[in-house]
Amino acid sequence: MSFIARALKLDRFEPDRIVTSNLVHPITLAILRGILCVYALIVIISVWATSKSIDGYLKYFTNLTYFGLVTYLVPAEQREQWLKRGSPWWGWLHWLLYTTVVTYHIVVPLVYWTMLNVSGSSADTVEVWQNVSVHALDGVFAVFELIFNRHFLQPIHSFVVAGVMVLYMLLTFLAYADKGTWVYPFLDWSQGAICVAYYFGIAIGLFIIFFILLALHRIRNRLLARRCAVVNKNEPLEAFQSSHQEQRDQQEQQQDTQLDFVQPQQLDIEQGKMEEYEGK
Repeated sequence: MSFIARALKLDRFEPDRIVTSNLVHPITLAILRGILCVYALIVIISVWATSKSIDGYLKYFTNLTYFGLVTYLVPAEQREQWLKRGSPWWGWLHWLLYTTVVTYHIVVPLVYWTMLNVSGSSADTVEVWQNVSVHALDGVFAVFELIFNRHFLQPIHSFVVAGVMVLYMLLTFLAYADKGTWVYPFLDWSQGAICVAYYFGIAIGLFIIFFILLALHRIRNRLLARRCAVVNKNEPLEAFQSSHQEQRDQQEQQQDTQLDFVQPQQLDIEQGKMEEYEGK
């Protein structure tokens, strides 16, 4: 296993978490995700088709993260098989993809509706639908996953989320150097101190949202553990197998400890009897 995988604690990933839920059966989860995936595909194709250019489409963080959302929602059963048959990186990348998806699609609606939304009457029905889909319903999709899936987040993965954001920021700097215009107004350096506040505020907010989500994932998995065992009773979940194995290991260790304590006592008793017999 590579150093990167160990450093990011990717070896703790469990493949069955891709396709199972704490609340519903795997087939139900697959159907619900399929519905969301079809809708997201329609949205992304519509936005792409109405964009003035490829550059104009790819420069927006919203569109890039929405593409990540669609990639995540594509049926994951095959991805689980890839992980079991071949390189574990398929599953590890899926886990990191989920981490970015669930975080960014909480951040994007918050940033858009608080800093970027400019109401106007010139938008037609299609534009309004697209806007709501990529700046509001994407947050609903993220909350859906938070409620229904079994994933968990690792604190170290917050740096992956932040790292991707930094790469995007570098992309916006290159776009400004090329076109002379900023992708988003709050990135404009000419604003002075307020621009610095925007940069640091979004960075701090990103970490706060990530760790809130991390806590919510842990609380959810803990509270719904019994329900998870019921809806997945026919699924050999690795988490339960590991838990049972740990319990068995602990029991065996306790038994060994008891034997180590009892056996010297028995030897002392037998030795005492022998000395008593020989004295007679």
